[in-house]
Amino acid sequence: MAKYKCPTLGDCDKANAGEVFERSPGEDLKCPACSTQLEPVISAPAAAARNKVAPVAIGAVVLALLAGGGYFFTKKAPEAPVVAVEPAPVPVPVAAAPATTGIAPSDEETRALRQQGQDGLAAGDAQSAADASSRAAVNELLKLAIANMAQGKLDEAGKDLAQARERGPKEPLVYYNTAILRLKQGRTDDALNEFEASFMAGFKHFDKLADDRDLDELRKTPRFAALVKQYDTAGR
Repeated sequence: MAKYKCPTLGDCDKANAGEVFERSPGEDLKCPACSTQLEPVISAPAAAARNKVAPVAIGAVVLALLAGGGYFFTKKAPEAPVVAVEPAPVPVPVAAAPATTGIAPSDEETRALRQQGQDGLAAGDAQSAADASSRAAVNELLKLAIANMAQGKLDEAGKDLAQARERGPKEPLVYYNTAILRLKQGRTDDALNEFEASFMAGFKHFDKLADDRDLDELRKTPRFAALVKQYDTAGR
């Protein structure tokens, strides 16, 4: 490590105290007290050797001390032209499309059910209000279950779906998303039973089956293909 001193005697406490700083190549060469550029400390042998250099009649030898070391110049070299280098473009990673898990009810449907519940209360129809509010709660539980499945929280998703089934035992999406949970748990036969129950309850989202990555392997099974063919009236 090279040694340096602050040259501002009289104006800097570090310089007045003769404090010596050690710096490695590339480190900041400013005085920590006054921010003045530090000067290298020349050892006694080096100073004596420098004093023995005799003046030359033609030209002069200029000793230039730089931060990286000392260089002798007898003639200023021509400056090399500065060539601007364009930075290489940084490739932007393309985010992979997230795998779809389950089918959630639409937000519009959930809002409509809440409004229906409020309208029922305003009209004094307590039963209609309760039914609409219960279905809205089922939708919220389904969305929560799907979010938990996507994060691998299968136990929490199972609890959400159990509550949804208790509130809405006739909702097709309750059975469908339960089937997805069973697939993630490796219970294929139970999943097929849940799919059949969903289709029998009036499942209407056959157009979204192709987007559900959880069904990739199940589509190859004869039973699932037969169920879809039986209940998909649109013939997709």
